Amino acid sequence: MIANIPKQYRDQLYAIGAYAQKLGLKAWVVGGAVRDFYLKKNTLDIDLTFDGNQESVAGFCIKQWGGGKKKFSQFGTFRVNLDNGLKLDMVRARKETYPYPGSLPVVAFSKEMKDDLFRRDFTTNAWCFSILPQNFGQPYDPFGAQKDIDAGIVRILHDKSFLDDPTRMFRAVRFAGRFGWRLAPKTERLLVEAVEGEYPLLLTRERFCHEFIKVLEEARVKEIFALMEKYDLLKFAWPGLHWDDKLLQTQDPMVRVGILACSLGPSGEDFLRTLHLPKEPAQAILGAWKIAQEKMSPQTRLLPLQRDILQAVLPGLPPAALEPCFVRGGELKDLGLAGRRISGALDRVRKAQWEGKITTREEALAFLKK
Repeated sequence: MIANIPKQYRDQLYAIGAYAQKLGLKAWVVGGAVRDFYLKKNTLDIDLTFDGNQESVAGFCIKQWGGGKKKFSQFGTFRVNLDNGLKLDMVRARKETYPYPGSLPVVAFSKEMKDDLFRRDFTTNAWCFSILPQNFGQPYDPFGAQKDIDAGIVRILHDKSFLDDPTRMFRAVRFAGRFGWRLAPKTERLLVEAVEGEYPLLLTRERFCHEFIKVLEEARVKEIFALMEKYDLLKFAWPGLHWDDKLLQTQDPMVRVGILACSLGPSGEDFLRTLHLPKEPAQAILGAWKIAQEKMSPQTRLLPLQRDILQAVLPGLPPAALEPCFVRGGELKDLGLAGRRISGALDRVRKAQWEGKITTREEALAFLKK
């Protein structure tokens, strides 16, 4: 029996299993949630796998506990977000093949749970337990997940794992860093060979960046970066990218992206543009990078994200440095300035404000009159 199923989930999982059984389905909790339950770590994300059509089960969950669902037709997945915050990914057991290295998999449904587990990234995620009433909590562990977790080992399931899906290279160091584990000797050798073969270049930039942002979401990001530097993986994010202790000042991944962009200096803008971030945070981070490069106070009020980035990157700035420029162009016209003289005067005020030489609007106007 799996002894560590959290009490707050036990009744819900049992009810889901009982409903699946009425439909003639088998049902399991699979993957990362099994690992986290075993390690007694909290999780709100639970993967459920069924040996048949799970759509009715998704509807049952919404009816019982409230929430919403979304279908991902490409892989036959239902994502159920319950009102209590629990997130359930419901899939049919399947097997996968990769048409070419780095591609998305071609999916075929399977009745064999071993097929479904074999498509996972590492042994530690390749186990499950039943949620049917008659064998609730009974584990199925064909690849030695529990043994590797106990030993603190990250091990891929087959020799072509990194070639099929190079994102696993980054997940390997992410899990190793997160849990303080080590790579199994053969897995480490295959990872080194995959880096030498530049397997990550087989990925679209979007898929790579999705994995890189996950790294920046981790609490033990310094340990993960150390492994990425050890195995020369950071070069696939950007040439010359290195660890920066300022990353420890925040756990916000977007602030961390901004810190890294600023650490790259002039090439930070190009780095940002390759990350395929959502439009709003991308523009905000780019704005903070420009201010860090210019070293002049902003012309408009900073967004909270921009302020967080700049305070992390440039500690010890004068209090007024990150406030909007104390004067506006219209005021400079009243002083008799025009054209380029206005922009030049604004830049002088912004520079003096940044350096703490002026701290109020009155001081700014007096500075200009000189």
